[in-house]
Amino acid sequence: MTETALSLFAFLLLPALGIVPNFGISPTALVAPDPAAEAARFETVSEQLDKGGVLYAYVSVDGDLAAIGEWVEGLLDQIRKANPRDVPFPVDVSALLQISGLDAVSAAGFSSKRIENGFRNKTYLHTPKGRKGFLRLFGGKPKPFEVVNMAPAGTEIAVEQDLNLKVAYEVVQQAFGVVMGDNRKSMVQAMVKQPLPPFTFTLERILADLDTQVAVIIDADPDKKLKIPDEEVEIPYLDAAVLVDGLGWIADEMVLTIEKVRAEGAGRAPPFQVLRDANWVGLQLEEKLPEDFAVYKPVLLHHRPSGKLVLATGKNFAEKLFIPKPNLRDDPDFRKTMQGLPTEGTAVSYFSPAVFRLLRETFENVIKTAPGPNEAAIATSVLNLILPINARGEGSVTTNSRGGVLTVSNSAHSHKSNLLSVGLTGPMTMGVASAMPFFMLGRVNQDFEEAIAIPLEHDHKVIDIEAERPVRPKVRRDFEKKGD
Repeated sequence: MTETALSLFAFLLLPALGIVPNFGISPTALVAPDPAAEAARFETVSEQLDKGGVLYAYVSVDGDLAAIGEWVEGLLDQIRKANPRDVPFPVDVSALLQISGLDAVSAAGFSSKRIENGFRNKTYLHTPKGRKGFLRLFGGKPKPFEVVNMAPAGTEIAVEQDLNLKVAYEVVQQAFGVVMGDNRKSMVQAMVKQPLPPFTFTLERILADLDTQVAVIIDADPDKKLKIPDEEVEIPYLDAAVLVDGLGWIADEMVLTIEKVRAEGAGRAPPFQVLRDANWVGLQLEEKLPEDFAVYKPVLLHHRPSGKLVLATGKNFAEKLFIPKPNLRDDPDFRKTMQGLPTEGTAVSYFSPAVFRLLRETFENVIKTAPGPNEAAIATSVLNLILPINARGEGSVTTNSRGGVLTVSNSAHSHKSNLLSVGLTGPMTMGVASAMPFFMLGRVNQDFEEAIAIPLEHDHKVIDIEAERPVRPKVRRDFEKKGD
């Protein structure tokens, strides 16, 4: 669960915590209350959290989804009786919830505690009977992270996630069987056995290798700038790669298909150059990218020794990931940001302090192009709220156990401030969105007036547009934001 999703979830829990007036619905519980079981569940969850911090929250959801499922089924039955065409077949919502695996979560816990460089945040989903359904998507047993050895020292963003997409296919199949019957389930099975033109491999072959691991590595050079075409904004030069375990053979198949098309002369071959050596086989884009981005030569490669499929901004950067070098594990910023977090798990994410500096610098440059001081003031206020000056790095690790899923993060923000950010920035963003058409209309009007504010000749008489225009109060252009 991401920090943003967690913040939104926590914000929605405010009524339950009694912070704001609560008006809602409460489906009838299907299971009789068991105070002893509830107390035991609370103790189990609390063992995973930090006490004595700025936020500590426990939410029991045992049996809630089943109750909601029964309520939804009753509602659908009412609709079907009133108009059978709206719901032409019975829907077993309870069965779908069981297939999804969401009913396996019986409680959730959140905590935030101050540490030297910010906050230690924890999120725990309690699954006492084990993970099932979609909860199995994000890996199994914890293990050491590869990305910290592959990414070079100074890397700005490094993410690694165990991903078992075969689970998604299995869940979808079961859901089709419940909703549409075994015949439609068989249709889905038949579809994945069909080749994916113009290639010879099938979706079934891809699914067979989708118990995998995905990594994303982004390394920036803040001293080298690239101008976005047709814009007044520059961004840092970025080297980036996405790596997927076990799917390198897809690059082999794509190379064979392109070579076959060229050999047969059957149509125009895609604009890719075939690359092949002892360690690599794949494709490099031949077409030149526009303007400053011409420095990039994107590649899709199979790294033969590891079997990984690698999509990268260039072959040189892809090669750099697999050779000895000072790596991220020994980077001082990384070690400081990740201090105290588990070294093994099913997911890790790292965003260096430089990421937030570069983002802030980019947004500040965008704000400079605002139509006027009012727009700039609003944008700057939102920027200071979301990306404060001197923001620290962010790191998180997720681990699975038989009893649940725990995410631990080091952050400049606590769960409490994330919750408040969602509550404040949501209405502010809506307000800005509502006001922008009026700002844009003002800008269009200003540009139009400037365009026509030139001497016009009519009947040999010069018309002075500025003299005819009513006097307007001058708008201060020396706007200066004060305070925070």
